[in-house]
Amino acid sequence: MTRPDQQSLPHLTGGEAGQREVIGFLCDPATHGGLPVERVDTHISRIFLAGDRAWKMKRAIRTNYLDFSTLALRGASCRREMEVNAAAGDLYREVIPVTRREGRLHLGGDGTPVEWLVGMRRFDRNDELGRLCDAGRLTRIAAEDLADRIALGHAAAPVTPDHGDDADLRGRIDQIAGALSAAADGRDLARAARDWRAAAHRARQAQAGLIACRHRCHRIRRCHGDLHLGNVVMIAGQPTPFDAIEFNEAIASIDVLYDLALTLADLLARGRGDLGNAMLNRYLSATRDYRGLALMPLFLSMRGAVRAMTAASRGDDTEARRNLDFAIRALSPPAAPRLLAIGGLSGSGKSSIARALAPRMGPLTGAVVIRSDVTRKRLAGAAPETRLPETGYSAAMNRRVMARMTCDARAALRTGTTVLLDATFLGADWQACVERLAMHEGVAFDGLWLDLPPEAAMHRVEARGPDASDATTEVIRRQVADAACPAGWHQVPAGGRLDEVIAAAATALRLPDAYPIRSET
Repeated sequence: MTRPDQQSLPHLTGGEAGQREVIGFLCDPATHGGLPVERVDTHISRIFLAGDRAWKMKRAIRTNYLDFSTLALRGASCRREMEVNAAAGDLYREVIPVTRREGRLHLGGDGTPVEWLVGMRRFDRNDELGRLCDAGRLTRIAAEDLADRIALGHAAAPVTPDHGDDADLRGRIDQIAGALSAAADGRDLARAARDWRAAAHRARQAQAGLIACRHRCHRIRRCHGDLHLGNVVMIAGQPTPFDAIEFNEAIASIDVLYDLALTLADLLARGRGDLGNAMLNRYLSATRDYRGLALMPLFLSMRGAVRAMTAASRGDDTEARRNLDFAIRALSPPAAPRLLAIGGLSGSGKSSIARALAPRMGPLTGAVVIRSDVTRKRLAGAAPETRLPETGYSAAMNRRVMARMTCDARAALRTGTTVLLDATFLGADWQACVERLAMHEGVAFDGLWLDLPPEAAMHRVEARGPDASDATTEVIRRQVADAACPAGWHQVPAGGRLDEVIAAAATALRLPDAYPIRSET
């Protein structure tokens, strides 16, 4: 098991001093056809940017979590980096040696290799998701596209049975706490670190059965391992993860939800819980990993504690305290879960309202939203925005959609998570089903009916772009006969501005003010 504090051991003989000649060579514009060179140093690599290319060189160091101390090890790590980042497409181009020939260094070609590089396609760093988020330009669609990408990656990732059991998780918590205490170096943070460690172990022990189940059920896989927003870049309009962990299999062999938790924690730390909620719900709609939500508070807490350790190690106590406070709050007992349903005609704004309210229904990632349109597409084996034929809307398929939504909602509720169901809820069978679910699970239920004249609903459906809903004006005409607010549900006029409808819905559902609503799409 490796420690996350990333403190280097003393360099071996030669070490980085032996790389000075290569560094000078790669900094020389002549090496790159006269193009100017920009150098970026990280804690484990040196990157040289010239024109449309980037050359990454491993630093000749050995730490408690990696070993780049020899040329052979650095070459092997370069090749492994290409392998684990294969999903990044042509962002990763080649592994190439720096060779010595006739007393001079050359980039590639014949000669004796003196260093190994990963050749990459250079990209605009302003397109990294972290920078887009900080600039207010990260969209919900991009966050959901990233969730799709991560879900596909997790499904294809190799299972790693030698990692991820309770002992492994216990060791990770101890290592994070130890590194945080060392970074705090006797300051007030050290006591808080001890408190966090005790709380994290209590949370782990409470979920011991689930941890063992996830290990048995192949939820521990060889993941990206470092999925913060700075390691995702928009390429051709698609969020593309890169810089997956290549140097230590233990760091990347983790629960798939712990992998995802780093991205969510990054969004939460940047004040974008709305995007975190959208991303998590998109991921869950693809994976149906609802039972795993019971571990998400612990996983988010661990990610927050690592962020605190990183901040403390660079002397930023304010940031460290903020992250550690988040880590401790994440482990607080949650409020009792609720079941909510939003119904109404197609086009009445159900999904927009659900998307806006869900982040407000919990202190971390908010409520789980289960949308009938998305569930239908997943059952049909199609992407949410793919239009289905008429057979996708048969009575038999409608029953399957209802059964799937009920099953997934039950799984999420039993983790203590509030669930919001988004469907038309036309017909007594749908209404009775959701109310029976709440009764059987012993949770409070609220129904919200969005009241919109059919003509307005038709206008909205005609105007909207790609969406999981396939509703047309003809579909709405057929819905009108059954469109009535069920007894006991809250009826909210839905013809006004979106922010007004959101506010009215929040008031009807008695949502707290602690988690602010954002209505950006």
